[in-house]
Amino acid sequence: MKGAGPAATLGIFLASFTLLFVGCLSFTESPFWHSPAREEKPIEPVVINRLIRVRLFGRKPHPSKKMSVTAPFTVTETSTGNPVAEAIQPINGATIRPAAGTGLELGDRRFASDDILITPSRDAALVIDDKTYRGALRVQRSGAGLTFTNHVDIESYLRGVLRGELPRYFHIESFKAQCVAARTYALYTKRFKPAGSTFDVYDDEGSQVYSGVSVEDATSSRAVDETRGEVCAYDNGGKQDIFCTYYSSCCGGLSQHVNNVKPRDPNVPPLAGGVVCRDCFVAPRYRWDPVTISRADLTSKIVARYPTLKRLGMIVDVKSHKMNDAGRHITIDLVGSGGDQETLIAEDFRLSIGGRLLKSTNFKIEKTKDGFRFIDGKGFGHGMGLCQYGMETKARKGTGYRQILATYYPHSTIQKIYN
Repeated sequence: MKGAGPAATLGIFLASFTLLFVGCLSFTESPFWHSPAREEKPIEPVVINRLIRVRLFGRKPHPSKKMSVTAPFTVTETSTGNPVAEAIQPINGATIRPAAGTGLELGDRRFASDDILITPSRDAALVIDDKTYRGALRVQRSGAGLTFTNHVDIESYLRGVLRGELPRYFHIESFKAQCVAARTYALYTKRFKPAGSTFDVYDDEGSQVYSGVSVEDATSSRAVDETRGEVCAYDNGGKQDIFCTYYSSCCGGLSQHVNNVKPRDPNVPPLAGGVVCRDCFVAPRYRWDPVTISRADLTSKIVARYPTLKRLGMIVDVKSHKMNDAGRHITIDLVGSGGDQETLIAEDFRLSIGGRLLKSTNFKIEKTKDGFRFIDGKGFGHGMGLCQYGMETKARKGTGYRQILATYYPHSTIQKIYN
């Protein structure tokens, strides 16, 4: 779930609905924040670029992959669109790899280009490592390895995201709320990708968990269909604008301000934090067991993520630098064996240690003989924006997806930007 990690060029311009610059979210149950979803003047849908480019299989290039294409397909050079091969018949279990010298090999075929786009003649015909994907596949040579990017319509993309982010048993209104948040997140991230970037999102928790066709089911398809084209927006100087709809598994009772985790993100009302959540106590990780780690292991993990901190030597003390009212650390001080000190954003510290080990930044720190013990842990994820288990409890109580989103992203509305 995208929510567990700290999670940026689309240029969507609408006549009355300009998608500009935004950040991420928050949610509350206090009277000030808990306002009903507001109805805005209908926005006339327009045609926008709905293509999402999903980097598959992690950050590093792979030496090869086994793949099948279950329908006739074409191969074009990505940069020019010129055909490399047309009307290739379906293939089964072929290996795609870098060719000797330059180019790519797919089974017994060799392509001179190092950057190709494989486009099947029908949808859901790409099978890679036993996972089926819709859309087309971009394969790029990167040194001695390959990167793989799924080019897919955002509505199809969402069908492969929802069950990666939510358990099957979650309520349909939870799926709808998650779908609108995930759609907004993908479009926002695409919009602020640097020029020249070859992908928009990863297929894991670094963005949103995307598993292709295998996880699609009736509930996720219904949620996508019944929220088609809907995004979260806020009033940005008289213009409706999208923002980065962060979400996490369990906020632990109170959302936090986006700038506690992402100091460079825009400070927008839906992400101001301070949303009280009394509904996520049902989450399996609302409370979590103490975590003990040695000084040596902690130092190794920190230096692996931040090599320049090797200058600290062994980290001999970890202490809170700044904390919010809910008990979440905002920044953490690291003290080295030579007396030097460094301050990290607490969420970055958590992810360095391991986001599934330290499940949130809401904990107390104890020193042990050989290291540190993190106790009284509460919540799972960064705690910005939508709380998935809080959302589910609300849905079970009869709250609709629009109200759920209005609660967790205060001062936001839902806008339909295409049919």
